[in-house]
Amino acid sequence: MKLFTNKNQRNAKLLRCAALGMTLLFFGSLILISDPVQSILDVQLSLKPGTLLYLLWLDPPIDVYINVYMFNYTNVDAFTGGTDAKLKLVEVGPYVYKEVLTNHNVTLNEANNTISYSPRREYIFVPERSVGDPKVDRIRAPNIPLMGVTTLASSLSLFASLGLSAVAKRLNAQPILEMSVHEYMWGYEDQLVELAAKFVPSWIDFASFGIMEKLFREGNESNVVNMNLPERKDKYGVKLPNSPRGYTLDSINGERGFSKWQYDAKSNGTMCNRIWGSHDATLFPRDMNAQDAFYIYRRTFCRRLPMTFNTTRTRNGIDAYEFVMAPDVFDSELGNPNSSCFCKNNRCLKKGVGSVSPCYYNIPLAITYPHFMHGDPSLLEPFEGLKPDESRFGSTFVVQPQLGAPMQGTHLRLQANQVVGKVNFNSLMEPFEDMVLPLLWVDLNIDVLSFSLRMLIHGIKWGFHLLQWTAALGMLLAGVYQLCAALMVCFWPSAAQQQFLKVEQAEKGGRPCSLTLAASTLRKSSAVASLQVEQEEQHLLSDGSPSLKPKLPAEA
Repeated sequence: MKLFTNKNQRNAKLLRCAALGMTLLFFGSLILISDPVQSILDVQLSLKPGTLLYLLWLDPPIDVYINVYMFNYTNVDAFTGGTDAKLKLVEVGPYVYKEVLTNHNVTLNEANNTISYSPRREYIFVPERSVGDPKVDRIRAPNIPLMGVTTLASSLSLFASLGLSAVAKRLNAQPILEMSVHEYMWGYEDQLVELAAKFVPSWIDFASFGIMEKLFREGNESNVVNMNLPERKDKYGVKLPNSPRGYTLDSINGERGFSKWQYDAKSNGTMCNRIWGSHDATLFPRDMNAQDAFYIYRRTFCRRLPMTFNTTRTRNGIDAYEFVMAPDVFDSELGNPNSSCFCKNNRCLKKGVGSVSPCYYNIPLAITYPHFMHGDPSLLEPFEGLKPDESRFGSTFVVQPQLGAPMQGTHLRLQANQVVGKVNFNSLMEPFEDMVLPLLWVDLNIDVLSFSLRMLIHGIKWGFHLLQWTAALGMLLAGVYQLCAALMVCFWPSAAQQQFLKVEQAEKGGRPCSLTLAASTLRKSSAVASLQVEQEEQHLLSDGSPSLKPKLPAEA
């Protein structure tokens, strides 16, 4: 094979290497300067139809569990009879339910940079995580409808109170019921409730009552949420002033605040009764930092729950920001504009007890920390079996900053309670007067993130950027190599011939250059040897050597 048989071939090789080298250098530098991976991530992690984040948000791949712990009242007869001075409570649980969230009826509102949707939540019992079968296990627990009606009757006229008391006695309504855990949580038929639904349907529009049904499932599919999208930016990438925080709620069913907590739309309400500005606990901005604080809203709470930064953690190699709830989150004070709206008729509940009655048909219900942790000490006095423990009952919320989603380590722990006020004309209810009775407490928690989600988070943090830098560096090195080869052709053509031969053979899929040269040399050596043998034979024949004459066969 001849190498660079003419000058044109060498020039073509030179131009080819130079052009390829310059192209590789250009694209390698362009990748480093423009950072295309970050641009792709910014698009794919925006909440717009067709993006990765949008698909994840429609059907979040995060496993949320609700651990339910019931309170079993074991000595009711002895307590109401005066034998025991305190009610004995036994905690039973957990009964675990998986919360499956999907978002429907999505509408993108470009005019005001918001998105509207209807969240739907389903609750699936998880037997392998539970202590028993809720349909089999039985407990004794407060009769919520009876206690609620009795407390409300104390604020009515004398004749109304007597009438309600007479109805309760006629129906033989008992203050403590015995039933299965499932019935108490998800609904049981109650004669008092059926009667109220018949005569005052504008107030009571249901025929059965279950505490978990009311707290979590009711109105689940009818809510329309309007949420702010990430802040818009000008052409220089600076956020526009007065833009709402990304992924905060703008309104629920058209209301920007709790009308039942006296929200005033003209003044935009107070921190006590606003909905707008809070999060629904599914998405958070990706630019959160240690100075951030936010509010979480769910209808269950009948209020916003403030979360403040606590610490930075790493879980399974994934960054995490941990936020906590303050000990006084359920306190209400008349002189505090951030909590005064929770005081009805200028009367506030005890320290650590937050009213939720306006969200639940004015039934006197309240939320607290489990076992009355951080509450008034008098709340514990009527009971045996309650043991407040910060390590077990504290609430934390963990956010993954690269994705802006909640992650494992999140625990929202709340207790639902029956508030019993003054009792008139009902001897069965008198032993429970002015008490706050625990009903159950729940732990909303997030399990370990799925493998695909963990890989996505690692990719967002460093994986995709590492691939980009590797590709850019490879292009730059290859470009330098090609330019050096071009220079060799230009200034040292004889030294570069061998290199170009290797390139040609590699491109054609042939044998390596070294093997080709070796084969060529071998063929030349064989040809020389053959020529020498022929010359020697001719020389011997010319001399008449008998040894080389062919032997003829003998004549017969």
